[in-house]
Amino acid sequence: MSATSQQLYEQTLVIRSQIGDEAAFQKLLQLYGPRLLGFARKMMQKSPDEAEDLLQEIWLSIFRGLPSLMDVGKFRPWAFRIARDRVYREYRRRRLPVAPIDDARVEELPETDELNSAANAEELHQGLDVLSPQHREVLLLRFFEEMSYEEIARVTGSTLGTVRSRIHYGKRALRNALDGKAL
Repeated sequence: MSATSQQLYEQTLVIRSQIGDEAAFQKLLQLYGPRLLGFARKMMQKSPDEAEDLLQEIWLSIFRGLPSLMDVGKFRPWAFRIARDRVYREYRRRRLPVAPIDDARVEELPETDELNSAANAEELHQGLDVLSPQHREVLLLRFFEEMSYEEIARVTGSTLGTVRSRIHYGKRALRNALDGKAL
């Protein structure tokens, strides 16, 4: 598979950042800052305003860990993994509930390839807010960040089968939430 020009550009920025090019790191920050902030805000649904503080900690971790990143083509899932880990650390610190996924609670619905296309953006975001963090994160990574299942598995530290299952049940739970059904 050949890399796109955007991927090559990002990989070049990562390499340049690894050797201390501050301008390249600033460009990475511009490219990924809003995306990582959006992810942190959605994951910290009960206190999205604190996501900016988390984002600073996330970027500090990225900056410190960048020299040890061996495969520059994996920067995006690596950066989102750092963000995910920091969010879950915050959950633990605050003792926020991270309800285990209970797929039995999700009623059977016919499977479609699209999320409820009639839902507007506000309804979609409200629907995401009621999902478990595990379902919310895979849907955010898949549909908002357009990551492959393999990249999501790297970010979440899960198997490919687990990612597929979480996306499947997360889409169902989201449909239920959008249709006003109890989860």
